[in-house]
Amino acid sequence: PSAVAVAPHPVTMADDDHVEITTFSLPEAYVYAIPPAATHAGHRADSWDVDKCLKSVAVKVTMRGSRGHIKLVCCESGELFAACPLPVDVPVSTVVEPVIDSSRYFVLRVEDELTRRHAFLGLGFRNRDDASDFKLAVQEHQSRSNRERDANVLRAEYDEKVAEKRKENEQNGVDTASQPGGITKLHDFSLKGTISVTVPGRDSGKKTSLETGDGKTEDSVATIAPPPGAGRMSKQSDSVSVTPDDALPPATDEGWATFDAPKEDETWAEFQS
Repeated sequence: PSAVAVAPHPVTMADDDHVEITTFSLPEAYVYAIPPAATHAGHRADSWDVDKCLKSVAVKVTMRGSRGHIKLVCCESGELFAACPLPVDVPVSTVVEPVIDSSRYFVLRVEDELTRRHAFLGLGFRNRDDASDFKLAVQEHQSRSNRERDANVLRAEYDEKVAEKRKENEQNGVDTASQPGGITKLHDFSLKGTISVTVPGRDSGKKTSLETGDGKTEDSVATIAPPPGAGRMSKQSDSVSVTPDDALPPATDEGWATFDAPKEDETWAEFQS
């Protein structure tokens, strides 16, 4: 079977402002010519002759703006062999389908975007990890497309509400141009009037009068007095003083018990075992 010649994807004006990003790259994979699916369940790799590939290719998953591609580049010539455009408005499973009997093989719908002619090719990876990374890159394109679609829906709803609000303002005689930036606002969240903020805390609202160094008083919420002035502050000594023994008060027997030697005529009790 002959190779499928696919023209490069024409870049639109919307995509021209974006840089092409490669989300997956593998230097070697294998392309197969495949028969039609035998059942509605899907393709099976055991019906391919996996030992005889059509071409050895390098695989790249690229994104530029909202468009994504799976590019198959010939390992020998370095030229583009085939490309699979990833859809934006439909699931990627319509162009990238895993086989039902292996995790290393996929079916790609390659397409010439100029003539709209398409064909189905098999793509196989030597390692399962590479196949898993390829699948994740394709799924990431699907997730990004879904997020962009949801964002576009929300943006359209917002624009519709703004148009209705602008029409309502015109009926009420409100000049949109007089608003900040000339933008029609759906809701006014600005604060009106005087705003009082009370911060709860310890000793909240209790004030004490403190005396300053010049004899004046000032109100403060502090409960600890400030340090004394420079004239009233005494310098602490860095040395340690020791009191001599002769400076200590004389010792007395007052308050202490005395124990004298026993007298000779005292009798003691004898304890026998």
